[in-house]
Amino acid sequence: MMFFILEMANNHQGSVPHAKAIIDDFDELMRKYNLNVGLKVQFRNLDTFIHPEFKESGLKYVKRFNETRLEVEDFREILEYAKSKGMKTVATPFDNESLRLFDDLDVDILKIASCSSDDWPLLRSVAKIQRKIIMSTAGAEMNDLQKAYNLFKSNNRNFAFMHCVGDYPTPTHSADLSRISVLKENFPDIEIGFSTHESPQEKSLAPFACAMGCTIFEKHIGKETDTIKLNGYSCTKDQYESMIQDLAEFKAAYEGKSETQKQSLRNLKRGIYIGKDLPKGHIISEDDLFYAMPCQEGQLDVSKIDKVLGAKLTTNKNKNNKLTEENLETADWDETVKICDSVVEILSSAKIHVTEKDKCEISCHYGIENFHNYGAFIIDKVNREYCKKIIVMLPGQNHPEHYHIRKEETFELIHGDCSISVKGKVINLKLGEPFLIARNVPHSFRTENGCVIEEVSTTHHRGDSIYTDPSILRKKVKDRKVKCNLYRKLT
Repeated sequence: MMFFILEMANNHQGSVPHAKAIIDDFDELMRKYNLNVGLKVQFRNLDTFIHPEFKESGLKYVKRFNETRLEVEDFREILEYAKSKGMKTVATPFDNESLRLFDDLDVDILKIASCSSDDWPLLRSVAKIQRKIIMSTAGAEMNDLQKAYNLFKSNNRNFAFMHCVGDYPTPTHSADLSRISVLKENFPDIEIGFSTHESPQEKSLAPFACAMGCTIFEKHIGKETDTIKLNGYSCTKDQYESMIQDLAEFKAAYEGKSETQKQSLRNLKRGIYIGKDLPKGHIISEDDLFYAMPCQEGQLDVSKIDKVLGAKLTTNKNKNNKLTEENLETADWDETVKICDSVVEILSSAKIHVTEKDKCEISCHYGIENFHNYGAFIIDKVNREYCKKIIVMLPGQNHPEHYHIRKEETFELIHGDCSISVKGKVINLKLGEPFLIARNVPHSFRTENGCVIEEVSTTHHRGDSIYTDPSILRKKVKDRKVKCNLYRKLT
């Protein structure tokens, strides 16, 4: 849920009644749109914040702070009034002395101003306060933000960063919204918000920030009277409502889903049809099918082709018949699809490519239902006088003990982890270090987190893998090998 920080700043003009009038205006807005709102004030201990020699100077900010000064009890009255309206309370401390007010006044959220994003005496004290922290980042260097991130993380604080531009008001061409993406990329585990200072006369940039993933929005607010005029970056209630409406319109467009597009698109899809007379029990290949519209009720369409190829027919099918889910025995094939999906994920991580010419098979020594415990996925690259294979194993998988009478082989780990057991000794394969297995030497494999192994060997002969478990040897090769097309999934 989006959170809106209503920054009152100095727009109350140092008047508690005027501050309450601002709250009343935005309370109406909060209820009308069911907004999650926090009213924000600013804490400064002016007795210590301003250097003694400059307290009576005409410097811009010194003059403004003195003219809008509030006492602690004034802040208490304003914040309690905001709470009575159901608003959260937010405050920005500009000095260490003001931090005690968070407990004294029971303020919900601590907001760090951009100018304080590298104020380490303040930030180190803030990190010890049990409050959610939201920090604006205008002008901040990335190394300082990383330092602040580490500080808050090490103190187990709940915190967020806000993109902000320190120009008041901010021209649209200076909004630097790309910075939001930079923040999200560098700090993906925290909320990112948008503190906006554009003129309320301009089109709000909040929907753009929302589209980029911002969930917190801060905007200066105020209320004009006969004697009080707002600055160029603060909103009246009506102007703020315009921003809320823009956000609501964007949210509806972003989250709204068509109820009719699925059927509309299906009307244009090609259905899967039988291209020749086929008997019950036939294993479907691509040569058995053709694709045409219309896709009839209950018929499988072309998006389901991976589920169809390799499946067994449960009934006789004549040429030009439509193919349905009920016509297929897919239990094993469904598992095959899941296995291939897992293998593709590992190969993608390892940046290993598979071509259309590569022969792929699932070695499932104890049945495909037990593949995740025992087995391997084999990709045959070359098998001539020399042989090259890619072997993929899933996390927690074992490959049973076996040996070869005719084949000598070398294994090299290229991704993940793998241990090989030879004559009772367990060896952890190392990246880039080939490991030779001579003929007639029993060996087995295990991986904890999944792996990809390259095998280079002499010619592979079918039936030359001799397993030490006799229950595997009793199975026909075709019963423990499932051929599949991985290239289709990778393209």
